[in-house]
Amino acid sequence: MGKAEWGADPEFFGPRHAHREGRITSRLKRYVPIPGLHLECAAGVGSLSLSLAHEGHTVISADLSLRSLRILATRAESAGVAGRVLLVVADITAVPFAGEVFASASSAETLEHIPGHEDAVAELARVLASGGWLVGTVPAGPRQWSDWDEWAGHLRRYTAAEMKEILTSASLEPEVSVWGWPLLRLYDELFLKRVNRRRLHHDGAIDGDSKLSAVSALGRKRRLVALVRSLFEFDRLFDGSPWGVGLLFAARKR
Repeated sequence: MGKAEWGADPEFFGPRHAHREGRITSRLKRYVPIPGLHLECAAGVGSLSLSLAHEGHTVISADLSLRSLRILATRAESAGVAGRVLLVVADITAVPFAGEVFASASSAETLEHIPGHEDAVAELARVLASGGWLVGTVPAGPRQWSDWDEWAGHLRRYTAAEMKEILTSASLEPEVSVWGWPLLRLYDELFLKRVNRRRLHHDGAIDGDSKLSAVSALGRKRRLVALVRSLFEFDRLFDGSPWGVGLLFAARKR
């Protein structure tokens, strides 16, 4: 059965992805108004890293996939921010940096994939400078488990209380909020879960399935993505609703 291919599947290019990363960048801008040295762990093909570089941060983009980092290098060059995006092959549970060197860090849809997710948070906290901020997202609601999680390789979903406990245990002062209801939850239920269910049960590349290929192409249409993403902004009015699809966390190092 098919599994998620980082940087190659619709989830990594569509409006949901863009909206979620917009949530991260806006939250980071609120708490870190002056750009500094930022660590982005599990950077993938780098859409978040590029956004942060455009905001003025110097971004250390760490990932275990050399393939993804090569794609990111090409994208950074094309975007004119290659000098502010530095690439490192690294494991989030053992980042190769001294303690207290980063003004900020992010972890977007990563912790749910890691057996030692508590070790990963502790490692991110270790390299943050005093007063530095960790911002990121994880999927919410264990009861929302579906084929999508199987496709994505998730090990778990989180409650807000569980996420707060993990962050607090790493000596971070957390704020955790639920996001993604009602429009984004509806989008997931009616569209994206069906796409990912089909992806799970399809062996081979997306190009081998006409419907998956069509969806992937839609995810690369900038105007369409921007339009749907703008609709998702309505959900901000309902942040904190228990039915949201994800958790957004911001945690300050004591």
